Amino acid sequence: MSTLSIPVLFGTAREGNASEPAAKYIHALLKARAIETALVLPRDYHDKKTLERAAPKPWAELMANADGLVIVTPEYNHGYPGGLKEMIDALYDEYARKPVAICGVSAGGLGGARVVEQLRQVMVELHMCPIREAVYFSNIRDLFNPDGSPTDPSLEKRCNVMFEELFWFARVLKAGREGTV
Repeated sequence: MSTLSIPVLFGTAREGNASEPAAKYIHALLKARAIETALVLPRDYHDKKTLERAAPKPWAELMANADGLVIVTPEYNHGYPGGLKEMIDALYDEYARKPVAICGVSAGGLGGARVVEQLRQVMVELHMCPIREAVYFSNIRDLFNPDGSPTDPSLEKRCNVMFEELFWFARVLKAGREGTV
């Protein structure tokens, strides 16, 4: 079976955010599993002065060829950041019939649980298949060492549970999209 392609979409364009280590960690774990992946940062797709989409074509091509998606996003005021909203709204057909795993990030103990629930509803509207498993990055400022390694030894195990479900859905839905089932 061919290698899966699953990009990681980071949720904020905000400079100096505390959440980016979580996205980099998920991206590194996917790479270590021989998954074709890219870390997509909204700030790379926006003009900082106008917040207009500067280059949506690479994002469209990446998602058109993807077998699934992982979203890693901080929770801002019980919701998701505007940069993520713009990235999500930039496409439609490219998302259809692909699984999505959603990871929440917060400075508090809930780990972005509210943003995960909101995004699941949005993903269904885009004809994506949000998987049940999620990873919640609670207390983000204390969760990673300066070298990017997690301070919580259970984090990789939780990610593996999410990945197992995501990869299963990615393979099955890919076969369905290709008409081989």
